[in-house]
Amino acid sequence: MEKITIKKLNGRHVEKVLLRSVTLSICIVQVEIDGVSYHVVDEKGQIVRFNGAEHANNVLGKMTTDKAVLVHNSPYAEMAGQPEDGPQPPLEVDFNWRAEKA
Repeated sequence: MEKITIKKLNGRHVEKVLLRSVTLSICIVQVEIDGVSYHVVDEKGQIVRFNGAEHANNVLGKMTTDKAVLVHNSPYAEMAGQPEDGPQPPLEVDFNWRAEKA
């Protein structure tokens, strides 16, 4: 997967934002631009960890998008009535991305 910095996303429009839950309070962000997926990284090329979806939205608030989703992989599918065997698809929920006017 490609990498893109927060600075390069400032004021840019992306097709899709994926806020991927890593732990209970940490998420990473992926964006899609012209059909290419990018990890959001810092100036040193390290993936940026955000303290939740709202934190990511605040930091990246000058970036606009057509669609934003929260993505969560859960090992507890059986708790939601899913079969216990085999890999389960991640839970994907629409997220209301708020962007500042450019």
